[in-house]
Amino acid sequence: MTVTTGDAHTPTGDLLEQVAALKHDLGKYVAWTSANLDEAVWDGPVAEELLTALRADLLETRKHGDRREAAWEIWQAHVGALPRPLEPELEAVGSAVARLERVGAALANDDRETLARERANIRAAQQDIRLQLRNLHRRLLRDRD
Repeated sequence: MTVTTGDAHTPTGDLLEQVAALKHDLGKYVAWTSANLDEAVWDGPVAEELLTALRADLLETRKHGDRREAAWEIWQAHVGALPRPLEPELEAVGSAVARLERVGAALANDDRETLARERANIRAAQQDIRLQLRNLHRRLLRDRD
């Protein structure tokens, strides 16, 4: 199978590799810590435990020594190499990443009021990213065979 990208053609295998890398780099770590929190931490006043977990997951999604990359930086690093038009799942990932980026300053600045208001959106975006990347990866594996 070939994915058409303007005048170029990208074999599905290349897209599969790109999606697998994105699934690992972004999908795996965007909710690595916060996904395991007790449900009660997601309600009421924003607890330090939630704040710490979200900072780790969103502001330090990928760590290389002293270098830290936020979820949206990882997305930007990958999206430019993806074939156009983007697969629907990748469009959804891009939208979810944009929702997370909008709360980046609140996380960095300990703006608990904004985080309390946005935490359901944050959680939904994290889940969307994981789900969409998993579904696309599975679809590409099926299409390859």
